This record gives sequence, structure tokens and C-alpha cells, in this order.
Amino acid sequence: MIVENKAHSTIESSLPEADKGPVSSDDLLEELTRNRSWKYTALIMSLMLVWMGGPSIHYITAFAGIDPTPDDIWKCKSEKCYNLTRANPSLIHKFPCKITKEEDGKEELILGPSDIEWSLEHTSFSADFDLYCDVGSRKARKTLLTSIFFAGGLSGLILGGYLPDKIGRKKTAMIGMFIGASSLLIGKFCHNYSLLLAIRYFLGIGSLLSTNGMYLLTAELVPSKHRNIINGWAGCLWAFGYPIAVGIGYFIKSWNNMFLATSVMLVLITLQTLICPESPRFFLIKNDVEAAKKVLKALAKLNKMNLDLENIEIADVGKAKDRDHNARQQLIEFIRYPSLRLETIILMFLWPSVAMFYFGFNFGWGEILPDRYTGYIMAGVGELIAYFMCVCLIGWLGRRRAMIVMFLGAALTYLIAIPDVEFGRGWNLESVSCLYGITFVSGAYSGLFLWTGEIAPTTHRGIVFSSCCGISRFGSFIGPFIFNNLAPITHKAVPLGGLAFISVLCMVGSFLLVETGNERIPLTGQDVEERRKGYKYKI
Repeated sequence: MIVENKAHSTIESSLPEADKGPVSSDDLLEELTRNRSWKYTALIMSLMLVWMGGPSIHYITAFAGIDPTPDDIWKCKSEKCYNLTRANPSLIHKFPCKITKEEDGKEELILGPSDIEWSLEHTSFSADFDLYCDVGSRKARKTLLTSIFFAGGLSGLILGGYLPDKIGRKKTAMIGMFIGASSLLIGKFCHNYSLLLAIRYFLGIGSLLSTNGMYLLTAELVPSKHRNIINGWAGCLWAFGYPIAVGIGYFIKSWNNMFLATSVMLVLITLQTLICPESPRFFLIKNDVEAAKKVLKALAKLNKMNLDLENIEIADVGKAKDRDHNARQQLIEFIRYPSLRLETIILMFLWPSVAMFYFGFNFGWGEILPDRYTGYIMAGVGELIAYFMCVCLIGWLGRRRAMIVMFLGAALTYLIAIPDVEFGRGWNLESVSCLYGITFVSGAYSGLFLWTGEIAPTTHRGIVFSSCCGISRFGSFIGPFIFNNLAPITHKAVPLGGLAFISVLCMVGSFLLVETGNERIPLTGQDVEERRKGYKYKI
């Protein structure tokens, strides 16, 4: 029975009394939020604020490393440069990338950062570290600064798969936030390429831990009927983060200060993590019933309710009490339960595919669109539309059908982008198609977060979620290379056609997974097996 403190009146509860049997944690959460207060709502919504910092963290190199152009002014600062331009005065009017020589059969630049000084409106690590000319390995080294972020996320796979299920969702997120904020702060004092690589690498680790930890925590603090809305809210916050990223990149003139500003922003939007509760489902699977009840009582207090748990048996405890919840047992159950294994393998194919699509677009706006600032703002608008579309499609069609629709849309936009049609002012059919494509891809990415959290059982949610995010870093690593090197029409048909084919395979993978919208989140691998028994595949 639940009693509302404010009015001192009894509310008839749908929860059974002790003699009527155990109650699941999902039922408890649903009853707790039946009359939710603004404090509870504000807390849950604030936990996802870490997603608003995502665009700034991911795409900071796109703004901090803008290449100099032939319109920018430069002057000599070394004796070699002075002597060279005295002997050939016309060189001073050339773009430095054009001043080259042949050495051992390879084209080499004559003038580097130690020889010239740029007069740039925004400082750039591309100019500081000699990464702006497509001569030798410079372009590959610059792209590596983008992709090393995702290599860091891949390395975080081990921590990300172990920590959420071992020490909790909240502590995992806090560790990630500390790593991320510290890495960005060091960027303020970075003056060499190797250190910047290390910063991006550890930033990738921190980002994976913080976003995954907070997403799992939030998803387990709300009842099933609210998870689609919370998922859409997380996506909207990510979209709202694009103007922040563009503002930092446009108004802050020093690239080192861009890192500092992003660090401060990350700290400000994650302070509420210090006061939020841990997931009660995590405590239940760890057999810490008292801690789980303490969290549930705290949530009840936020909603101005008294929850008497002394006479209520929580059903989830009975399933987990005889289970040794450790990494070895998790791996054994992947072997023991074929449905758990199959669904995880399919998810581990979908994640890197969607990541390749998504980050290929978002790190390729400088190549695909005539202006990167416009590209990121329009990408933010497109993603905002995508997340509203995703919430509506999932609510209307369910998780499975909605994902199939979004992968179909992505495949069609890749095929439409192949013809070489110019619209003028730097716009062409490819750039327009890509702006439509990011809508479908963003929707698929958002839906995949929600779906994975519901397909994976609580006992394996941390390892499945982090494994999928970790392996997705392969796709994230490859995507920028593909989109930054799209060749003219004679060659770009191959990568774009390949991306369309992978999108079709993702449709097939989505078809093979189960619909989870009307199902309770499974607690164990055995629950996954029972859910899949008799499941009928239909469009």
C-alpha cells in the first residue's frame, strides 16, 4: 500500500500484499511513478544531460583543426623561408602546400610550421602540427586524430563491459566523466601532435564509460512505458548539443581554449550525477536487497509517497539469489543460452554498421558540404527531426519495424547520392542526400540504444551494451575515412553502394531480433530463452 504524505490520504495500490505473492521491480517502478512529482521528473531528465555534451566532445577536432586555405595570409619566420622567397619572390604569393620538391621519388613540402607563420582568425592544430596539406601522410595523420577517439572507445570495451555490472552504473559513469573532463583540460596545454593523440584516445574511453553508464542507469530508473520517451529525450539533448559545439568552435578563437571550454561544459552538465541514486535493478542482481529497497524508498520520497517494502517480496531477488554474478558466469551463460548468444551477435553487427554511417556523415561535413558550420547546424536540425520521428515510429510500429524502416531509408539515400548532379554554390545531390540520410541514420542509432537495453538481460546488460558500443568503434574508425575520401562519380559508387548493401543487411538483422515493446526487461539469460520461445517473425 502507498500513502501520499502531502494529503495524508491512502491511495489504493495495484501492488499485491505479502500473501498475494512477489512483485517485480518493474511493477514497483511503475507504481512509484504513477503520481510522479516534478522533482522526480527533473532528476530523470537531468541524468541524460551528459548527452548534450556529446557533439562537442566527439567533433571538437572538426573545429579546432580547420585547415588554412589559399585565402589565409602567411609570412616567413625562418632563414630558410626568407632565402627561398628572396630567390623566387613569386613563392610568397603561393599557398604553402604548392611549394614542394621531389625527394626519393616522393613529393615533400619545402616549408613547414617552423618556417612560416599564419595570420588565422582561429588558431588551428592543423597549422601548428603541419597537418593541413594533402602531401605525404598528413591527411591520414589528421584523420587519425578523429579515429583514435573511437580506438579509445574500443579499448574502453574491457572496462565498459566489466564496470557497470561490477561496481554499478553510476560509479562507471562518474569514472568516465572524470577521465573525459581531465583529458579535455589537458588539451588546454597541448602543444604537440603525440599528446593530442593521447588526449583523444583517453577522451574516447571516458565518453564510452560516461554515456553508457548514464544511459543504463536512467533506463533502469524508469518503467518500461517511459523508456521510449527517455530514449528520445536523450537524442534531443544530443541534437541540442550541436549549437553548443558550433558556438565553441566559432566564437572561441584559440583551439586550446576550445578544449578548456568543453571541459568546463562537461563538468557543469554532469554535476547532478553526484546526487542521483544507483539503479535498484543493479542491487537486486547483486543480491543486495536492502540497498535496492533504499533506492526505491528514495524514489518514493521524491514522489511524496511512503512505500512500505517490509511486507513485499521482490520477485527479481528469487531469480538471482542462487546465481554467482561474475564475469565467468556471464560468459558461461552466453554458451548455455543460444538465444542470448544469437541476439548479442546480431546486435554486435548492427552497432558498428550504424556507427560507420553516423560518424562518417558527421566527420565528413567539411568534405560533403560547402561550410562545416552550416553542416553541423543542419545535422543538429536533422537529428532533432530524427529523434522525434524515432519516438513516433517506435510508438506506432514498435522497435523492430521502426528499425527496419530507418535502415531502408538509409539504404535509399546512399543510392540516391551516387549520381553526380550539381545544384550550384558547392551543393550537389550527394550533399542534399546526406542531409536526409543523417535523419534516418540518427533515428536508427537512437532506436538501437533503446532496443539493446531491452533485449539484453539485466545480468548481462552492462557487458552486452558496452561490447556493442566497443565494437561499434570499428565502424566509427572506418566511417570518417570513407566519407572524407569519397572520390568522383567513377569511384564513389563503390563505397556508397557498399554502404547501401550494409544497410540492407541491417534490415535483415533487425528482422531476426524480437519485438520488446510489450515485454518486461529480462533479468537473466534464461528469461531471454523463454521470451524467444514461440516468437513469430512477421513484418
